[in-house]
Amino acid sequence: MVPKTAIVIGGGIAGCSTVYALAQRGIQVTLLERNDTIASEASGNPLAMLYPRLSGDDTSSQFALAGYLHSLALFKSLNLSPADFDTCGMLQLGFNQNELARIQKVATQNHPNSILKYVTQFEASTLAGIDIVHDALYFPNAAWVKPQQLCKRLTEHKSISILTSNNVDRLLKNGHAFEVYDHKNIIAKADIVIIANANDAQQLCQNLPLNTQAVRGQVSILKYAETSRQLKTIVCSDGYLSPVALKQNARHCHCLGATFSGTATLSTQHNDLQIDGKDHLTNLDKLNNISPFLHDQLQDKIVDGRVSLRCTTTDYWPLVGQLLDPVTLKAKPPRPSAATNSLPWVSGLYMNVAHGSKGFTSAPLCAELLASSICNEKLPISNEMAGLLNPNRFLLREMGLKRLAKMTATLS
Repeated sequence: MVPKTAIVIGGGIAGCSTVYALAQRGIQVTLLERNDTIASEASGNPLAMLYPRLSGDDTSSQFALAGYLHSLALFKSLNLSPADFDTCGMLQLGFNQNELARIQKVATQNHPNSILKYVTQFEASTLAGIDIVHDALYFPNAAWVKPQQLCKRLTEHKSISILTSNNVDRLLKNGHAFEVYDHKNIIAKADIVIIANANDAQQLCQNLPLNTQAVRGQVSILKYAETSRQLKTIVCSDGYLSPVALKQNARHCHCLGATFSGTATLSTQHNDLQIDGKDHLTNLDKLNNISPFLHDQLQDKIVDGRVSLRCTTTDYWPLVGQLLDPVTLKAKPPRPSAATNSLPWVSGLYMNVAHGSKGFTSAPLCAELLASSICNEKLPISNEMAGLLNPNRFLLREMGLKRLAKMTATLS
């Protein structure tokens, strides 16, 4: 039975994509966000880059490509302004032997030219509008997007209500409905709940090991130089440089990123989010891999930056799907050959978290996966791939149930 009401906890790209996918199906959705505005944390960077990183024809690459194509189609359908979304294209450079071998391998996979093609350094230079000294993979429809404007558009549906400044403390299932509370009072009630609050998800699932960790990331904002202003595409090495797409204190700027470093805490205290000069230097090293000339031109032009804590898992796959009752599961461990639908699934409780640095590529597809599952529709990806996202997989693996860890409630 398709639910009539839903609560989504978390107003980043995962939560906003999820409320959009549910609202498109006629479900009344309440979005709960702990900050004053949506897209305030890891989804709040000044720019997000939309492109896939592929390594061949493995499952991870298939998922990355499917997510990229879904997000691209979705973002185009939203009719965002050119100031907020631009399919400028992107060049992934073969800047060292390993990267050159990777892009050459991907280029042999017979993808349509509308998705990607291999280009020489001379072709890359023409596409970029600046001198490029490496061959590259060219993604003609790769894009940058302004996250806050995107999330705002995703939540502008008549079936979506947004409640900000609400920090969810606990969930309670009362009969067939869920009740969501802060530390004192009930905030909202609905037929189903989707947890999409990244690093805080573990607090709502204390008996279910999620194996998530916070990853600190810093982007650098650089005032353009006359040469760099000619840049027409995103260019990537082990980092990325955007075209001039930002305005910072009336200055036209590039976005350069991004650093990634695991943290020992899931805290979002003030000190964790301070801009670090060493991280600016790390980003400039990435720029040097893109173009030593641009590095020389831009190294003294950093005007700002932003730090956020992304959420990732130890196996780097997101956590997406229906949740099990871990207490019941442990009390009555199933046989390894058990049917998945015989497991103690919590009816109406789902998750969409841990997209790491790839949220704008993966979260919208995962939102569509959830909405399709909830509404008993055909899934947008294979059952096997959906099983790799199983949010209960770490507990099932701990219990020696490796086969079940790769499956979902939709399988029998």
